Amino acid sequence: MSYTEIKKRKDKKYYYRVKSIRKGKKIEKQRIYLGANLNKKQLKDLEEQANKKLLKPTDYPKKETNLKEDTKISRENKNSSLPEQLNAKKSNFPDWMSQVLQLAKIIDNRYDIKSMFVWMPYGLDMMLKIKSFWDKEFKENNIKEMYFPLMVPMSYAEQNDSWWEGFKEEGFWAGKKNKTEFILRPTGEPAMYPMFSLWIRGHSDLPLKIYENVFSYRYETKQTRPLIRDREIGPWYEIHTAHATKEEAEQEIKIHKKINDLIWKKIAIQPLIVKKPQWECFPGAEGALEYYTLMPNGKVLENGSLNNLGQAYAKKFNIKFIDKDGKEKYVWQTCTGNGERYLSAVIAQHGDDSGLILPPNIAPIQIRIIPIYKEKDKNQIIKKAKEIKEILKEFRVDIDLKENSVGSKFYDSELKGIPLRIDLGKKEIQNKQITLFLRDIKKKIQINEQNLLKEISLNLKNIQDRLLNNSKKQLKESITNVNEINEIIKTIDSGKIAKISWCESGKCYDKIMKLKQGLELFGSDLNQGKLKECIVCNKKTKNMAYVANSY
Repeated sequence: MSYTEIKKRKDKKYYYRVKSIRKGKKIEKQRIYLGANLNKKQLKDLEEQANKKLLKPTDYPKKETNLKEDTKISRENKNSSLPEQLNAKKSNFPDWMSQVLQLAKIIDNRYDIKSMFVWMPYGLDMMLKIKSFWDKEFKENNIKEMYFPLMVPMSYAEQNDSWWEGFKEEGFWAGKKNKTEFILRPTGEPAMYPMFSLWIRGHSDLPLKIYENVFSYRYETKQTRPLIRDREIGPWYEIHTAHATKEEAEQEIKIHKKINDLIWKKIAIQPLIVKKPQWECFPGAEGALEYYTLMPNGKVLENGSLNNLGQAYAKKFNIKFIDKDGKEKYVWQTCTGNGERYLSAVIAQHGDDSGLILPPNIAPIQIRIIPIYKEKDKNQIIKKAKEIKEILKEFRVDIDLKENSVGSKFYDSELKGIPLRIDLGKKEIQNKQITLFLRDIKKKIQINEQNLLKEISLNLKNIQDRLLNNSKKQLKESITNVNEINEIIKTIDSGKIAKISWCESGKCYDKIMKLKQGLELFGSDLNQGKLKECIVCNKKTKNMAYVANSY
């Protein structure tokens, strides 16, 4: 079934005819642009013409067909040979990321459904440390945790027709055999907002500020990559709030931004935060801020959003309250979400050809002690290692006692990104000195044993700070000011982000987006620049925007 999609850009409405088509093993949306600000007769004529050009539609894929295709694809991709040791260079980012995720035991990607994987203890530990931090910050800001069912009934999903049109073909359907009664939640709104309408009655019920730790499910048809683009998305949080006034909702967005800034600092990543074009926001929303993180291949990855929903969803889901003046009004809403992509940014930005480099704040093991001995010294050195571990009990420390070569132990410690390594042999014991290996800069230093606790604490802090400063430096160096439209592609092909003057018009946006496939004008800087000419139409503007290849 084809349908017409409307995108609003300021005072104009742009119409597209959309139909689902199958391309090989993928299901994609085919769009034909109809025009802008059309009357009913023009629209009907253009729809009929477009229908003749659109390819033959396909029904929603049957459950059995999906499983066969997914398991076949997963066997081909996931069971391909994995080397015993990391051999991909980070310059070949897709292969490097695939190898390091599995060799460092962050995930096991051999689960037999495409784009679903098993979280291994080492990876889940990191993710739960990030989650624990956001849980603390949310609760300190009076945002209460709740849980909603993963299953969304059709009666809820169809209440917001524009949302439903955007997600129904990405839905994982569920129900009795041969029936599609429910959808696994792709986002939280259709599960939460029908309940909001039951809970909110008067001014005293506001503000309502809740969040959920959850997984989301989308039948992605694009190329999938673990932690970057998945069909099972999570661990993931969603904050949803409702307020009596527009001003209160705007203030809530500021709170969410401060919380996210703290999370990014915790994981030693500097993201780029942008204001989204209005037509890229949820339909009817007041606006949105989005975070993007830089990847090693020069692409950017959308990494969390702060959405001021206005009253659009309140009107769809009939969320009203009686205000102090006795009048019935719609609430003002916000939503914010992110999750596993925090970790993808850490891995992608900080890692090197030897493996992970982890910020101490989220490292499952902050310090690894490697005893180096000959058989006659074994007991003495292992005893000393245990004494050192006890001294450092306020940190996360382990001792590698595996019967492997010292070289293989060094390799494993570097692969897993353990921030500090203590190499402990007879020489260290005799000299009452400790040899520290700093993973982020691959440097060995000697410290006096009597200063052990102080030096360990200082070096962990220095590693955390260096990683954050490196991330800031990478982002700054990746952004290039571009003044001519023909320079945009050259900049992006060199692995950079183009910063341009853009008048914020849809027409100029479309021209930029057509320059190259995969390119995206992904948002505007939060601060205005100097008065310049739009890179496309030469109209005067202070708005600065960013263009890059994106995932």
